[in-house]
Amino acid sequence: MEGLLIAQALRALTPLLPSPRLSWRFPDPHTFVLPLSTGALWLYNRPPNPRLAYLAEFPPPGGTHSGFQELLVAKAAGELLSIEQLKLDRVVRCEFAASEGFVSTPPVTIIAELTGRHCNLILLDSTGMILGLAREVSADINRFRELRRGLPYAPPPPYQKLEPHTASDQALSQALIGQPLEAVKRLLDGFGPQLTQALAQRAGLALNQPLSAEAVAHLLPILRQVVAQPAAALSEGDLTALRQQDRWQQQRQAVQEGLNKRLKLLSNQLDDATKALAAAAEAADLRHRATVLLAYARQVPEGAREVTLSDFAGEPLTIALEPGLGAVATAQKLFERAKKREQRAQQAEAKAQTLQAELDQTQALLARLAELSPAELAALAEQTPRRTQFRTPPGIRYTSPQGFTVLVGRNAQDNDIVTFKLAKSRDIWLHVQGYSGSHVVIQAQGREVPFETVLFAAQLAAAYSQARHSDNVPVDYTLRKHVWKPKGGAPGAVYLTQQKTVYVTPSRNPDSAA
Repeated sequence: MEGLLIAQALRALTPLLPSPRLSWRFPDPHTFVLPLSTGALWLYNRPPNPRLAYLAEFPPPGGTHSGFQELLVAKAAGELLSIEQLKLDRVVRCEFAASEGFVSTPPVTIIAELTGRHCNLILLDSTGMILGLAREVSADINRFRELRRGLPYAPPPPYQKLEPHTASDQALSQALIGQPLEAVKRLLDGFGPQLTQALAQRAGLALNQPLSAEAVAHLLPILRQVVAQPAAALSEGDLTALRQQDRWQQQRQAVQEGLNKRLKLLSNQLDDATKALAAAAEAADLRHRATVLLAYARQVPEGAREVTLSDFAGEPLTIALEPGLGAVATAQKLFERAKKREQRAQQAEAKAQTLQAELDQTQALLARLAELSPAELAALAEQTPRRTQFRTPPGIRYTSPQGFTVLVGRNAQDNDIVTFKLAKSRDIWLHVQGYSGSHVVIQAQGREVPFETVLFAAQLAAAYSQARHSDNVPVDYTLRKHVWKPKGGAPGAVYLTQQKTVYVTPSRNPDSAA
């Protein structure tokens, strides 16, 4: 999202602030919606098309909660005081007041970096330290600017550009004369490639041609119009359409993966059927040997391991004999082997035709996948999972705000897998005290697990238990090495020692997707 478009969206938002708000809404893992007294602030944090928008509607409670979204619910609980754009950059600061309630929270700031494929949302405390973020940026990824929990926030590097709202015609002319029009995005703040392209189309000028004084004089009033109403100059879909387009793209990718797996399975099955068809020729040879052996059985010496006989065409035929069996018994066994191969070949012939037809259909679908309408794609997406039948991996996986993987068992059998197959001895194991519920494991991976992650996992353990509707739920936690299964115990039944107990409120709307 380009800077001028962000500024236009904020002009609709800022008169409403400060604003009391309802609770956060998360319709999907990439969309963050903050209902205000009127309308809602929408932050869409999916690369490469992040968006900020003020919309009249907002989604109902529910939806998926990532670890960072849970952190926002807990920390950004006060009213929204202000939203400020840094110059016309693609960076926005959202300031939240402290909240008073059962659990008071101090003031915090959310930084929205709407920077294309590097977009991010970052939660800061009042001193500028990072409390959590949607995507960590390590020194391996960016050696100039590291973004991790516990570090002070480092803003993007400063830059010098003309401010198009306040720059005079003379200043703009001096900057643009002699430059190609595509240099606008480098010289003027708030312009990116899309607005620069829209400006060129409106002005009827080529992007790569140097601008003369006459061309700049023609361009300036059009540039002023674009600066005043950038969205009108840009035929850009709204946030709802963009989210729908992304959903279609994800759906298309999922269908493509399912079809590719189906194609591989069909190819393997067709290879097996082809091999079974080849066995029909072996069946004819086995039957021929059995017939010759049975006809000349009296000529076969007793105890022989091999015999050479003349077949019905007078050609010599060497036949291996089964150890310990006579000629008649060996012939009977050859007949049985021939019959099995013939039956396999008959079944394979019918199956090969069906497999080849489905293989051709699957290849044709893959070839035209990009041309399918959204309705056709949705219908195909409903069919594909039923055809592929892939097993769901054990455990619901979460990522805590501190970056630790947390596994939650779905049922008693899943609990056994999570605890005794996926968990390591130094991982932290949790379970609600006194109620039936899921086994929860924090995968430490050799790191010290902070208490904030224990609280995060404990809230999940409470949410996935019979105490999910209670408050102040006790949750036991200990190292996985202190958990064992009683001999002959039912699935999910365990004993534990050296546990500690923490009291939490169950996580609200826990994510039920793997």
